[in-house]
Amino acid sequence: MKKCFVVSPISQEGSEVRKRADQVFKYIISPVCEETGFEPIRVDQVNQADSITETIIDYLINSELVIADITGHNPNAFYEMGYRASTRRPMIHLKEKNEKIPFDIAGIRTFDYDLSDLDSVEEIKSRLKKTIGTLSFDEQSCQNEDGKNALKESQNDVSLLIPILYEIQDEISQLKSEIHNKDTETIQAVVKASVPTAPVEDPSMTVVKAILPELLKNPNSIKTLVELGEAAGKKKN
Repeated sequence: MKKCFVVSPISQEGSEVRKRADQVFKYIISPVCEETGFEPIRVDQVNQADSITETIIDYLINSELVIADITGHNPNAFYEMGYRASTRRPMIHLKEKNEKIPFDIAGIRTFDYDLSDLDSVEEIKSRLKKTIGTLSFDEQSCQNEDGKNALKESQNDVSLLIPILYEIQDEISQLKSEIHNKDTETIQAVVKASVPTAPVEDPSMTVVKAILPELLKNPNSIKTLVELGEAAGKKKN
């Protein structure tokens, strides 16, 4: 069976880092490997007499596939990724959703996961299976100038296009979200501008505006109103 070596920050038992690493391995990587014919291997689960460094290097060189989780920007994980990249053999990168990619490796394609969202977990599993299905795991040996054998990855056009298509899909989804938010802000601004807040008017002014046109039509009524006002003032006194 082909081997898939998992590069991941592991940390101590009971830590949040270890909990996340275990969940990613159990709920994402292992099911995908089983369905695609790979044996998932993480170094802490290997029982060998060799030093842990020798074991890691051996798996990085000889495993048909490496899946690397860059969440947390773990230095050891980045070192192992770099070593694997030098072999030019298949490697897939994962990271936790909303985790920022360091500037130095911002160009690599990563698959985002969200362990709190079951739909997200199923989506990334589907993407991983499709991507693995496009990769070629045949080793091609060639002699370099120093007479050493170098491993070379052979990928067809489809395998190169799949990650690009997924990246385009993610960009479109983000663009749709930004457009929706902008449209919502625009609508709210238009509504606010078209329905300005009316100032609160003094009740006495409202009465004056109501009776003034009638008084102007009949000047005698103004005299009567003044006389009634004077009479009311005398009664108060």
